[in-house]
Amino acid sequence: MPITEQDVSQDYDAKYSQDGIRNSETYYRWIISLLEPHPGKRLLDIACGMGDLLLAATRQKLASFGVDISIIALNTARSHAPDARYALCDAESLAFPDQSFDYVTMLGSLEHLFSPGTGLLEIRRVLKRDGKALILVPNAYYLPDLVWQVGHHGIGPNHKQMVERFAAVNEWRGYIETAGLRVQKVKRYNLMLPRSKDDWAWYRKRPRRFLHLLARPFIPFNFAHSFLYLCTKAHIVGLAPTPPEWPAPPRLVDLVIQ
Repeated sequence: MPITEQDVSQDYDAKYSQDGIRNSETYYRWIISLLEPHPGKRLLDIACGMGDLLLAATRQKLASFGVDISIIALNTARSHAPDARYALCDAESLAFPDQSFDYVTMLGSLEHLFSPGTGLLEIRRVLKRDGKALILVPNAYYLPDLVWQVGHHGIGPNHKQMVERFAAVNEWRGYIETAGLRVQKVKRYNLMLPRSKDDWAWYRKRPRRFLHLLARPFIPFNFAHSFLYLCTKAHIVGLAPTPPEWPAPPRLVDLVIQ
């Protein structure tokens, strides 16, 4: 039987009822710093999970909003980052007007949508003309995965979620830009060195991640774990973009971008 949205929602509820899905404190501070935020601006975190990014955002005096399809995640986020506002919401149909936010973040979630192209169009829609978006997506060619998953088991990467997609750095870039977002910078992500007690506590719960840290200095850019795309809203002449298909190769010539 095909996977339904209810199946996915229930799966995330189960995950967030246990340890949840989260990253280190330093990671979230790094994400916020890349936006170069101004106090009072509005930020939306799509698939906000347990609210860790929103906590970092509110500490920077941003008016912060989070959406997720898991009510368990949202309940945790409300207690973790109480100064943010929350909504139970599908990333492919955001409950906000056009051009509502100065900053939009979507970290490690685009690849899990039924229609990632629709999700990208929603990011573009709610982003202000001069706003910034940060989108983190996984690499299909992460070097430790090539050595272990492919080399030893003959299978590709697996993040153990019901809906998953992986691509190379410029495949993701082309896909994102086809949806009317202009990529300004691409940053690689290979985990963050621990810099606080919270970071060390995060690694103690995930001891295998230390092995990835040891490999970190030897991983070339194109073989990084994930890529973070800093985007702005492209001005499009003519018809608005339609959701790009997956996994069809994006055709940038279909858009006239100024």
